[in-house]
Amino acid sequence: MSRICDVCGKSIMHGNKVSNAYNHTKRTWRPNLHKVRVVAGGTTRTIKVCTQCIRSDFVEKKVRIPKEARIEVQQREKKLIAALQGQQF
Repeated sequence: MSRICDVCGKSIMHGNKVSNAYNHTKRTWRPNLHKVRVVAGGTTRTIKVCTQCIRSDFVEKKVRIPKEARIEVQQREKKLIAALQGQQF
């Protein structure tokens, strides 16, 4: 499993852990990756994205809307369209 952000390409960094006695031991820093469902090109995909890209709105998350809320939104849209059609410009 690769540990690379699919948006910005951020990956594992290597370096040294330095103790109080100034001893150096090898260590790695891993990016904070999350699997996110994303709308890309009209389709839904699951990609690995770092938290910085999520916070910066580089991806458009796929949000699942409950059925009741979806019905309420559709009813509101219908009322708005009917009201706009009834008005004269």
